[in-house]
Amino acid sequence: MESITKPTLTNEQLASICREHLCDPLKSAEELTDGWFNAAYLLTSTAGREAVLKVAPPDSVRLMRYEHELMPAEVSALRLVKNMTAVPVPGVIAYDTSRQIVDGGFFLTERLSGIPLNHARPNLSPESQERIDRQVGSYLKEMHGITGPRFGTYTVPQYSTWTDAFSSLVDWLKQDASDVRIDLPHEALNSIERNQWALEEVLVPNLVHWDLWDGNVFVDPDEGIVTGLIDFERVLWADPLIEENFKAPKPGLLEAYGEPILESPGAKMRRQLYTLYLYSIMVVECRFRHFTPEHETWARGLLDDSLKEFRLLQAG
Repeated sequence: MESITKPTLTNEQLASICREHLCDPLKSAEELTDGWFNAAYLLTSTAGREAVLKVAPPDSVRLMRYEHELMPAEVSALRLVKNMTAVPVPGVIAYDTSRQIVDGGFFLTERLSGIPLNHARPNLSPESQERIDRQVGSYLKEMHGITGPRFGTYTVPQYSTWTDAFSSLVDWLKQDASDVRIDLPHEALNSIERNQWALEEVLVPNLVHWDLWDGNVFVDPDEGIVTGLIDFERVLWADPLIEENFKAPKPGLLEAYGEPILESPGAKMRRQLYTLYLYSIMVVECRFRHFTPEHETWARGLLDDSLKEFRLLQAG
């Protein structure tokens, strides 16, 4: 995915990073293009060592308010999850904020085996898909077992209630939309603000990945197992229901999660609010990242569809 948030590194910069942090000359560098925010490369040294490099956007790129400090959040969250759970995440090899090689921060992780689940799923048997979905559900449950003292973004959890934290995220979104002169449906924002009663049910700040779609799950398609989870940059201390996995959860994932997380009226309402919020972000970020008009049309379609689902929930 092309985005102005993804800097292009020269061969000299990539070689310098390899020498500095893999302690060996660079043999090859392959840009990894599936991500939407950070630039990423697969580096291979002449000694055969492989690492994935992620590079933060340069300071000159304007970011949405919730996107600040994403790289330190991801590095810290990866280390936390690796130290406190059995969830398979890549180990952090190095984190460099010196700006001596590139204009911004970057870090390197171990390369995971396998391929992204979004590429593998169409060719997997139903049995393999369910086995993988169950693993994802159990890993989500384990990550959510990590709790923090307050709600909010990972690096600045400053709210004593989830209601205040989520309201702040929505206020940031409204300011971002105003900054780039993009109109969001009033119904979406009003629906979020009118139904904050449902947020009051959330009492514990859990560690939430928030972006664990199939593209961020690596699998071994032959064995039908998860080999790792990636892209922790949007981690929050939040309500577990904000995970995208619970929008239309796979039965195996829900069963492995082991908790009736979607059964109460408040839970169903929160899940709809989180969908409206996420798709509103996806509309606004089109202007920040200079995505094509076609991409914005696609994002608005998702938001329109989520509004239709919300109306059905209200009618029921």
